[in-house]
Amino acid sequence: MNAIDKAGMEIVTKIILESMKANGIYCFGEKKKRNIDQNIFNLTEAELFKHTHFYLLIIAPDSRTNLAGDLADLVRTKTKGKYSTTLLIHNAVSIRPLTSHRLYFFYEVFKKGYTLYENEIVPPNIAIDEIPSRKLKLIRSHWRNRNKIAETFLDAENQIDGFDTELIQECMLHIVVEQTCLALIDVFLGYRPNHFSLVYLFDICEIFCSLTTDTFPRKTEEDKKLFELLKVNLSSLRWVELKTSSFLNTEILERRCHIFQEKATILIETELERLENVELKNQSHANK
Repeated sequence: MNAIDKAGMEIVTKIILESMKANGIYCFGEKKKRNIDQNIFNLTEAELFKHTHFYLLIIAPDSRTNLAGDLADLVRTKTKGKYSTTLLIHNAVSIRPLTSHRLYFFYEVFKKGYTLYENEIVPPNIAIDEIPSRKLKLIRSHWRNRNKIAETFLDAENQIDGFDTELIQECMLHIVVEQTCLALIDVFLGYRPNHFSLVYLFDICEIFCSLTTDTFPRKTEEDKKLFELLKVNLSSLRWVELKTSSFLNTEILERRCHIFQEKATILIETELERLENVELKNQSHANK
């Protein structure tokens, strides 16, 4: 990839390395947010973009669950919001034994991404002897499983009719969206996350589509309130005392989840068809 904001990458890399030990850091995506709060004709080229978001793969000894979120918050704070990150943090030991199908994403990042840092003494040392290839059968299987879970929870949520059940319904809708996001990410990137907050999954989905942002916007206070409801997961039910809340908000959220699931299915099936055509074309060339 071509580095557009190399200075920004260096700033972000420095912040990360001051906070953790890393074997390697690679950038595989960059997104700039336009400054639309002012008259763009009065802005210089540098002022036109007020925010840059980087997608980084970090190979490190420490890959605990909360590390990606903590580091992302630190980058945003230290740069006063000028830069933000989505961090995919993995231990080299967990990557080396992966099958060709699962190695595909990492190979693509190493090959096409931008190397920000590699430890001279302890590099990632991930040897990929052959070019990895994805298996369409495995992609479809993963999608089928995620979709079955999502549809089951969505159908069950539709059957709930009573008081004090809003929180239960919101937890079920959370599972629907989580499973659908995991399917989208696997189909389009060939990647399986090791961190599962919806904010994190939405960020990854935004690499290849705007469906999460379009369906669950977070611009107005009402949007943010609905998203907070969606973020509630099943673990929150362990000791909760159920009480009546706004059924209208849950109903709106339910409609949005139905739309999200339907549109995600169309995107996924279209991409699977494209991958299938590519595979058939490759097989045809190989047989000539």
